[in-house]
Parts: sequence; structure tokens; C-alpha cells
Amino acid sequence: MIYLFLSLLLILPLLFGWGNLASRLLSFSFNSIWANLTAGIVSITTVAGTFGFFFPLGMSFEIVVILIGFSGLFIVKSNFSELFLLLKKPLFLIFIFLGIGVATFAPFINDHFSYYVPTVKWLSEYGIVKGISNVDLILGQQSSWHIFQACFDDMLDSFLRINVVLYLIFIFYAFEKKLWNILLFTPFFFLFLHSPSPDLPLYVFSILLVVEIFKTDYSINFNSLWLLSLFLFTLKPTAFWLPIFVFLLGFKTNKQILFGLKNIVLTVVLLSLFFIKQIWVFGDIIFPIQSNLIDVSWKPSNYLLEQSNQNALLKTYDYQYTISEINSWSTADTIIKWLTLAGFKKIINTGILLVVFGFGFLAFRKRNTKLILLWVCITLKTIVVFYFSGQYRFMIDAILPLIALVLLGIAIKPILSKGITLVGIGIVFIIFLFPKILQENVSSFYVGQLMGKPSMEQLIKPLEYSNSDYNQHKVSNFTFNTPSNYHLMHDVPLPCLTTYSLKEFYLAGVFPYAYDENDFKKGFYLKKLSPSDKEKIDGILKN
Repeated sequence: MIYLFLSLLLILPLLFGWGNLASRLLSFSFNSIWANLTAGIVSITTVAGTFGFFFPLGMSFEIVVILIGFSGLFIVKSNFSELFLLLKKPLFLIFIFLGIGVATFAPFINDHFSYYVPTVKWLSEYGIVKGISNVDLILGQQSSWHIFQACFDDMLDSFLRINVVLYLIFIFYAFEKKLWNILLFTPFFFLFLHSPSPDLPLYVFSILLVVEIFKTDYSINFNSLWLLSLFLFTLKPTAFWLPIFVFLLGFKTNKQILFGLKNIVLTVVLLSLFFIKQIWVFGDIIFPIQSNLIDVSWKPSNYLLEQSNQNALLKTYDYQYTISEINSWSTADTIIKWLTLAGFKKIINTGILLVVFGFGFLAFRKRNTKLILLWVCITLKTIVVFYFSGQYRFMIDAILPLIALVLLGIAIKPILSKGITLVGIGIVFIIFLFPKILQENVSSFYVGQLMGKPSMEQLIKPLEYSNSDYNQHKVSNFTFNTPSNYHLMHDVPLPCLTTYSLKEFYLAGVFPYAYDENDFKKGFYLKKLSPSDKEKIDGILKN
């Protein structure tokens, strides 16, 4: 806890400084703590996203980020002192303390070890690497959030807990605006404070963006809201509904601002960086869709992409059906089977549809154009996501803002909202303190089985898993490390290939080939496996 507290004392003001500089440079006016911190995050990510094509986002870059941030804090007159006014409120301090406390538990989300940590490590050690998806297909996602996190992982955030900053931004917003009902989301957010998951920033910012549009005069800050929606798209393309929604609103009410020169230039910059980065790391426009519009030498394997798509389809139905069964269903069957899965997922899936249909009924009943536009965009998102992979986690970012608007429309006494929130937080804390409660009673919740035991060490620094037992191998011109007793990556040095990846390459008949085996920054492409290399992989897998 002490480590996280000290790191936040440095990260928050430097983000504020970056936000000051961004507002001065772009002639934006940010009159709240949450908006200034958000501007800092977006500006750092944009600069790092450009810098990363040429250099690693390691310690040298982190020092530059720190110096610029603190310079901006003092050069530009700011309202950072308002934060200290919030610190005088006991309840605000309680929320901060609880958030930092829960972030000290060990990571338990599976993607932490297969996607989040490796992505941040590659960005920090090598930068944005051409064809990195050929080392591990999932690295081709490379969220902008991980570019941001790679700017701090050497010194200020070596335990990758910067998601706590997002939690604090949410708390700042609720207290600044006195919107106590949205505090009810905080127990859910606590599940994402342990790892660099891009889900939390997407959930937090999608709620804040939609609430700002419906609860304030959004035309005043339309430019910044539009850019925030684009930024969320670069975090996860499944958030495409947000820029569509904001664009439609702007087209209806603010064409002059929407099509202003500054807005167009900033839009082109953000989208160009995103699409160029995707082509550079993945070989196509949007991961994991193969558009065949781009033809580069580092394109991923068709076989591996097909396997990935099939795996996404199997996950949609919780591995309860085979691919042949799923492909034989009609459209009606796919929906019915999705709603009748065994376990807790059918409850979540049904809840998602009820929220969407229920909100649509309310929107049309009130005849509110903004509500109807929001519902149309979210319905479109739900249909598109279900078409590719109907996993509920890809739909939550659209459901939470709807729930937030409903909560804000209900007259709940502030003391009741705060009380319910604290009870929910207490339940989450108990689960983390005694993980066997979840593991023994909800066995279908797989990631719950990965929760570790608490330790007194958490009072000093966050807990981490360690798996330093690995072996080094060389196939073709690529030297890599393989975990010897676990199927995912923990703290294994880069480059790392898990046994699962090796098996996939073996079946596909291809393997990563470095453009320069002495400089991985130059990237990778796939090369057909020779009989001798195939025999090497077979030997590694057998051992």
C-alpha cells in the first residue's frame, strides 16, 4: 500500500501537468480535476504512440514524461489545489484507501499473463514492433492503454497498478458533480485494479462521457468529448459505438464544431496513429479481422487467425458446444443457445438483452432524441459484437452507461447510495481476503480459481506471482524463452513463447522469423518451418 500511495502522489500531479499543457496547446478549457487528468492521459498516450515507432518506451522515455508533466504543472496556472479540498472529506479518503488496498492483491485475470503483461513489456523494452503478432497473435491487439502504461512501468508503476488512477478519476468525478448514485459501480471496478486491463478505462470513461452528454451542456466541451470517444475506440475497437454516437449528436446540433479545422486535424491524427499502429503490429486494419485490403510481408497466418476465430466462438458458448455444432445452428438457435448456457453466463447474457430492450422502451416512450440515438448505437454494437464473438465482456462498456443513466434518474438518498456502495466494497474485500468462498461455491467462475492468498507484504507493496523457472531455445533464427511449469507468461524474460503458442506454430507449419536476430525492434514475419525446425519444436513440446 505504501508503494502505491507514493507512486500516486507522483503520477497524479504529472498527469495534471500534461493536461495543463494539452489544454494550453489545443485551446481547450478544462475546469475540473477529472477532465484535466483525462487530458493528461490522452496526450501522453498520443505522444508515446508516435515515439514508440522509433524507440522503446523504457526508463529514458519515462523520465522525459515525468519532467514534462511537472513542468506543465508549474508553467501553466492550474486548479490542482482543488484536489486537496476533496482530501478534507473523510468519505473521499475512505474510497481512496479502499481502492489502493484492493489493488495490492495479486492479479487473477487470465489475460494479465497472456496479453496485458507481455504487451506492456514489449512496448517498454522494444517499442511498437513490426509484426509482433507473429510472435503471439494476441499481441496484435496492442491497446493504446498499454502504450500509456508502458510509459510508467520502469519506475512509477513497476507493479502495473496504474488502473488505480482510473478508479480515482471516477471517484473525483462523482464527488465533484455530487452524482452519488454512480458510486454503486465501484465494487465492480475493484475487480480490475490488480492488472493493466484496458477494460477499466473503457468502462469508466464510457460512463463519464455519456453522463456528461446527458447531464451537462455538452456543446461547450464537444471537442474534448469527441476526442475522448476516439481515444476509447483506440483502447478497444469494440467501443466503436461511442464515436458514432458523439458524431451523430454533433452532426445534429454542432456541425460547425464537428467539422472545424482543429477537430478534423486532431481526428486524423488519432485515427491515423491507431490504424498505422494496427497495420505495423498486426498486418491489417483492426485486430483480429482479416480484411485483405493490406498486403504486407508480416501478415499473420490464416490458420492461426482461423483458430483464433474458432476459439472466440467457443468462448461465446463457454466451450459447451463444438465448432461443428455451432456452425450447424440457425440464427435463432445461436441466440437461444446463448441465453440458455449452463452456469452464471446465461444470467449475464439475459441481463444484457433485458437492459438493451428495456432502455429502448424507455427511450421511445420519452421520445427523447438523444436517448434514442444512444439506444440505436448500443443496439448496433450488440449485434456486431454478437456476430463476431458474443462474449458478454465485449458488451459491458455499452451496458454500464445505460445503467448509469437509469441510476441517475432514480431518486436515491445520498446516504443510501454511499451505504450500499460501502457494503458492496466490503463484500469484494471479504472475497479477496478469503478467496475460497468464491472458489468453492462458484466453480464455474474460472478466473476466481486464480485468486491468491493475502499476505502482510501487501502493506508495503502489491502482491505478484512469480514463475522464474523457464528454458531457453532457438528455432530458426529466433531465440526465445519458454515457461517450464506454467501455460502462461509470468515474469519470464522476453521474448517468451508458451507451449500453447509452440503447438499452434507446429500445427500451422510456420514460425516467427526475426528480420534481424540481434535487433528484435526491426520486427518479425512468419516463415515456413523446415523439417529440422519442426523436429526441434516437437522435442520441446515432448519435454
